[in-house]
Amino acid sequence: MALFQSAYRSSILRTRTRKTDHMAGFLLVASIFVILIYMKENFEEALRSLSEDIKQEDEKKANKDLQKYSSKNILMKETAGVVYEIQKEKQHVIDELHQKIQDVENDKEVSGFTEGEPRFVEWNKRAHRAMVVLPSGKRTPATVGELVTDGEWNLSYTLSGEIPRDIRKRFITAEARRKIHNLADEQIIETEKERGLNPVFNHLKENEKSGAKEMKDGFIAEKLVATYFEKNILDHDLPMKFERADVLEDLQERIDFKIYRPDRIRGVGTTTGVQLTIDTTYQTQNRKKGDIEKVKLENKSDVDDIVLVTLPLDHLRQKFSTWKNNEMRPGGPMKTWGDKEKKEIFRGVLYGIFPEKEISGMWESVISDASETDLKINEVIEQISKISTEKKSQKQTNKTEITTKKTSDEGGQENLDKFANKYGRWFGKKK
Repeated sequence: MALFQSAYRSSILRTRTRKTDHMAGFLLVASIFVILIYMKENFEEALRSLSEDIKQEDEKKANKDLQKYSSKNILMKETAGVVYEIQKEKQHVIDELHQKIQDVENDKEVSGFTEGEPRFVEWNKRAHRAMVVLPSGKRTPATVGELVTDGEWNLSYTLSGEIPRDIRKRFITAEARRKIHNLADEQIIETEKERGLNPVFNHLKENEKSGAKEMKDGFIAEKLVATYFEKNILDHDLPMKFERADVLEDLQERIDFKIYRPDRIRGVGTTTGVQLTIDTTYQTQNRKKGDIEKVKLENKSDVDDIVLVTLPLDHLRQKFSTWKNNEMRPGGPMKTWGDKEKKEIFRGVLYGIFPEKEISGMWESVISDASETDLKINEVIEQISKISTEKKSQKQTNKTEITTKKTSDEGGQENLDKFANKYGRWFGKKK
């Protein structure tokens, strides 16, 4: 994890110092490649070698490596084969990402890596805003944060070539990162089968594969909170970083996601692991707190602290269904929650990680920016609607005038025909 964090941060730093979009695109691919080779220590070496074999298209060497790592008991032969195939998928994502970045440079439309409900995204120049085309044909605004995170809710966006390059690059990079993260989870699941954890890991895998269709309430809640924070950090430039936990961290370290809080004075921030639950019963609360304390005592995690956050999200399944049945609008199921409920979620997760004053300031930034943006969008949409109505009215008026003129012209043509029949020989014509 330290390898991933340091390499990722340095790649972002380098990206900001480059002057050309082409080099920035290359570094985005490089930062994703760090995720490609990052895995757990027990088979990190294997994945590195397999990645090189895949890039060189060397099947024979790959088979030798598989046998070598199987003989070392790092991976069983059958499991190693599965891990290798998944590694090939990850390499394919990298190659496809590189092509998509080229498409962005050429101002072409780009799609993400999510296989789900298709949505086309246009760019409204007047509002300077991305507009998602819903199945009904209606347009609805979407923030950059929503475009980046909605893949978690099985929404498959295709972004118009008119959308600014930086937004399209951020979108496809986030999509590639999510795809690789999910494939890496699959590799962990395959290797952990050998430890007798197959039923538990398969349960996680099935929930992940079900997308936004048949997820359990706990997984819906986890995605709901995670995407809400990822979206707001991006849209409102909140002073924190957010990172998803992999399946091994979830089960062994009791972490769903991590929040990094920078320290501007000392220069060294703190990372807090968050375990989320919607179960308020005493038995569950007591058990989860005990699990977390055990992890802390055994020093299993690389985070500075782990906290249990309980969010009694009322009517979770009902609101999730409401969102699904309302054309699955940008922003996910959180769209069905009111500001009061969102505030409770926001404060509940950050309590104990940030001082109360900072939490209040960040929330004010989120709510005020959202209200101001919605107001501007509504004003623009109202203006567009008014112009559209006026154009339709003018078009109808013009149509009436054309019809009247056409009737008049037809009458004139009839008289001309009569004239031609009677006097056409004078002009060398006879009808």
